[in-house]
Amino acid sequence: MTTYRLMDGVSGRPGVGSSGTQPPGLQSYSGPWLAGTLFSVTQGGMWLQGYWWWCPVGGDTTAQKFCLWQRNGPSTQVLVPSSTVTSGTLTAGAMNYTALATPIPLAIGTLYVAATGYTAANGIPNSTFQYASGDPYAGGITNGPLTAWSDSGNGGTNGYPAPSTNWGLSQGVFSTSLGSDPTAAMPNGSSNSSNFWVDVQVSDTAPAGYTGSTRIWPNKFDAPGTGVDAAFNYILATEFSLSQACTLNNIWFYSPPTVSQLPTQCAIWQVSTQAMVPGTLKTSPGWSGAAGSGWVSASYSGVTLPPGDYKTSVWNGAATPSGFNEYSPLYFTTGFGVNNIVTGPITVPNVTNATNAEQCTYEDNTTTFVYPDLYVSSGIPGQCYWVDVEVTPAALPRPLIIAQAVKRASSY
Repeated sequence: MTTYRLMDGVSGRPGVGSSGTQPPGLQSYSGPWLAGTLFSVTQGGMWLQGYWWWCPVGGDTTAQKFCLWQRNGPSTQVLVPSSTVTSGTLTAGAMNYTALATPIPLAIGTLYVAATGYTAANGIPNSTFQYASGDPYAGGITNGPLTAWSDSGNGGTNGYPAPSTNWGLSQGVFSTSLGSDPTAAMPNGSSNSSNFWVDVQVSDTAPAGYTGSTRIWPNKFDAPGTGVDAAFNYILATEFSLSQACTLNNIWFYSPPTVSQLPTQCAIWQVSTQAMVPGTLKTSPGWSGAAGSGWVSASYSGVTLPPGDYKTSVWNGAATPSGFNEYSPLYFTTGFGVNNIVTGPITVPNVTNATNAEQCTYEDNTTTFVYPDLYVSSGIPGQCYWVDVEVTPAALPRPLIIAQAVKRASSY
């Protein structure tokens, strides 16, 4: 397992012992205070373990709350479930770590805001002029797959992974007018391209003993793309492979704002045979949300997918179809899917490794739910149609567990 931080003081990154910016002294301030740091991860299978916070000498050492937001629009955000934790008493003059009770998965290429808040009595940490042009971190901060950006473009985050640059946020954000509870409001103000010293710790490995489910894009509440696709009876699919047998929990689909139709059917296809996996066809999916409400799911029970190559797929078979899906060109050629997405037992291939020489496939003008194998090969290739799958590794049969234990013992 490898862990990553933005402000660990290594390789020129800000932090104690860094060749870059050192933690600041106390800036006098009393009153409600929220502060945050924007970040993203550039590979799948990453987990948020907890938060770091610099408490200056003479600063407030009372317990404070930390949480994670996802910015998903110009003025909208979502509090990530299970991301909230309260520290113990802090140590002044030190970076303080507060671990989550259970790490949570993060989605590749998603804008998150790690936030904290408290009512300051003595003051706050604040390093000004850090992220703008000519500042120490005008090119952002990178530590492996963990990334923060800069304020060198449009007064806000430069290089943010969405079509609309930064959605109104600077790299370091704060507020003195939204209260002191970071779970009640996300800090969204800026001041002098400051770093307010909220840091995260992420790892590339699931927590020990984790037996839960896995998605391609977990804890993601948007699907930034070019816009709503054309009005066809599209079948849309995302190719994925499983490294071990898994039970199928859900097929997920992103239903963008303003649309009025949801897919009428969904299923899993086996790539090698181009056949629908038995038990996966839902002709009335019973989606978990309404059209236009974002990510919706169709639940499954009693279906096990052996190791192999599959497509998770939806179809809009409406008699008079309207545009119902978001599409994101180049996602699997130059976007976040360019190097494959690996998360737990799921691997989502890029265009080079996909079966059809393209990743997400489709069919149009169809009157039945058939295997989707068409793809955009020029102009705007590598499209993503935001069809997801959620699985849980299946429990091994007892004889196989014993056989594997014997095999491990014999290797010592």
